[in-house]
Amino acid sequence: MDKEKILKIATTRLESRKTHRIDLLRKMSGMDRDEFDAAITELAKSQKIELVGGDTSGMTGKNIGDLIKIDGTLFVNIVWAGPLPARARGKRAIKKRPMTSARR
Repeated sequence: MDKEKILKIATTRLESRKTHRIDLLRKMSGMDRDEFDAAITELAKSQKIELVGGDTSGMTGKNIGDLIKIDGTLFVNIVWAGPLPARARGKRAIKKRPMTSARR
């Protein structure tokens, strides 16, 4: 399975909506450290995700160690550039049916 798909699946397992903490995503992805870092870096370069800072005051040293640091900047969250499909957002895709006289 390609790394982007693995990360999207891992994202759906998080309870967050728009921003997703990198340390939690790393854990959910099941990738090793180098593989995860390379995948995140590549997705950011291709502008499929945006790396975002955040508040680390409530995080443990381990949590902070599992974040991404690029050129001296610590990134806490990612945001997918495009919307995830409805299923990936945890919603069912429901097709609307026209109202029939029996349902009115």
